[in-house]
Amino acid sequence: MSGTARAARSMGHGRSSAELSAKLRQDILDGKISAGGYLPTERELASNHGVAGMTARRALKALEAQGLITAEPRRGYRVMARAHDPGRGAPLAYVLAPHPGAQLWDDLHRALLAGFQQAAAARGWTLLAVGCEGLSFDQVVEQLRAARVCGAILDTPGRELIDAVLRAGMPAITVDDWREDLEIDSVVQDGFRGGLLAGKWLAERGRRRIGWIGPVGVSRQGLERFGGASAALAGAGIELPPEMRVVLDDPESPKGVEGARRLLSRKNRPDAVLALWQGCTASLVKAARELGLVPGRDFDMVGWSTDEDYERTFLPNFNGGPVPPAVVWRVGTLARATIARLAELRAGPADAPTVIKVPTRLKLAAGK
Repeated sequence: MSGTARAARSMGHGRSSAELSAKLRQDILDGKISAGGYLPTERELASNHGVAGMTARRALKALEAQGLITAEPRRGYRVMARAHDPGRGAPLAYVLAPHPGAQLWDDLHRALLAGFQQAAAARGWTLLAVGCEGLSFDQVVEQLRAARVCGAILDTPGRELIDAVLRAGMPAITVDDWREDLEIDSVVQDGFRGGLLAGKWLAERGRRRIGWIGPVGVSRQGLERFGGASAALAGAGIELPPEMRVVLDDPESPKGVEGARRLLSRKNRPDAVLALWQGCTASLVKAARELGLVPGRDFDMVGWSTDEDYERTFLPNFNGGPVPPAVVWRVGTLARATIARLAELRAGPADAPTVIKVPTRLKLAAGK
């Protein structure tokens, strides 16, 4: 111990490593040191608190073991976002990056936001909505730091924002999509099961000329839904031939109506169509109506909807006529699972990223 530190300790001004660690921890939890910011160096801490350099080092290592700070070579110790306590007012954030062709805050994303806010409020936490339009990913991260965000829910099809948030040391989870090439937890709809149920229902109905309208390779959602449907049909000896597919980059694209019209105008028109997105359901029904066809009478189909929006959004497509089945999932279930997993990530780093799948089920119209 240096003479200065020994003198300070003898006068009662020095601290033990446990006392210094507790003081720094409280400053972090109170927001006096922001997430992403750096603590004073070991030498500065020793001088400011009248302790030996080794005492300051032990205090920092204790905070690092608790997951509150992380050591960065040649830069020092940086405060992790998980150090901020949602019970003390540090918010979570729902971060929505623009999706190709989609409105930033459409009905689905507004429903997700409301679900996340409700699930967070049940724990006494708050949640902010953050849009990324017009901002660089680094600017988004700075916004999160400035708001003392303690965890982020990322709704994005790209990896750039995900990488930026992970580099900032912020507990984060992606929703409604996932990437196999990123080390991050995800909560998603069980698209494979939904596609499987839809394909199985059509096969059991004896349908053999089955069409597809929607994305396939643009997102993991498309791959999973197409994969599940293809697997169910292959098990029944049925294929989804390329000429029976209307492949879209965006399920809400106006091109969906045109593609559906071509599909339904074929000489060997499909006897069933898989439209496993809400936008694709609407496009298929509109094209059928223009051609004088009625889903459920002239061909079978399976649509897709949230359970919460089934009556408000899905049923009106059919104007009181036959209502085909829809694969449905619950926004509330996804929201609660997301907040619960984020709470686990805040408690400590996970051994490995986890993909949590929200159940999907086949919903038949009343009376069927």
